[in-house]
Amino acid sequence: MKFSAVNILFIFLACCSALAEPADGQGKPPHRKLKFDHFKSLKKIPEPSDVVYDAASNHLFIVSDHGILFECDTTGKVIRKAQKEGLDFEGVEVTDSFVYVSDETPRKVYQFRKDDLSLVTIIPVSWQGALNKAFESICYNYSKKCFIMVSEQPAVIIECDAAFRETKRYPFHAARDINAARWYKGEMYLMSSKDACIFRCDPNTYEIKEKYNINVFNAEGLGFGADGNVYITSDDLQRIYFFNKIPITP
Repeated sequence: MKFSAVNILFIFLACCSALAEPADGQGKPPHRKLKFDHFKSLKKIPEPSDVVYDAASNHLFIVSDHGILFECDTTGKVIRKAQKEGLDFEGVEVTDSFVYVSDETPRKVYQFRKDDLSLVTIIPVSWQGALNKAFESICYNYSKKCFIMVSEQPAVIIECDAAFRETKRYPFHAARDINAARWYKGEMYLMSSKDACIFRCDPNTYEIKEKYNINVFNAEGLGFGADGNVYITSDDLQRIYFFNKIPITP
């Protein structure tokens, strides 16, 4: 039997897909499909790359690939932006008093004061590899009381101390890339743009508990609102998508 180049390509992709999704003790993790409720254009935020919700202010912090940090209301309307700019902002996290932003190409973390978005410090972070394949995500893991930074491709979860020194790493083979990471209610969520899905993971081992396919093109940022509603940003389309609460399989 002869195979064309297209046949061989389909067989190869099918095999890669099968290998990329590890099984747990009961077989594959539960798999669901999520559809967004609505979206809004982010006309004043060029290439929005990540989003995080701040419960204290009921605001969103969104970063741009152009190296700009924005503070917005929960509809995505810009309230203000940080004066200090970087080069390639990709990930954002908020704590009690600070906003942390990962600048992927120069391998830096920017620490801003949350109350006025003034710059506190810039921390260099070590990582080898292509300039645009470094830290795509930054997140605080409250279960382990450490920061995590996730490289885009190959996907590797790096646990860091408060000075962003690496303490442990976990290769993540279940996706072709990881573009966002977010801790929410005792679990870790990772999002892949190329695979168009979100993984609900154990916050200690990062083992997959559940997988959700999403209907968003080039999903880059992931956030959870006060009621568990989900925000996803798409940098190419310059949009923010609004989802209802993610269903959890017991």
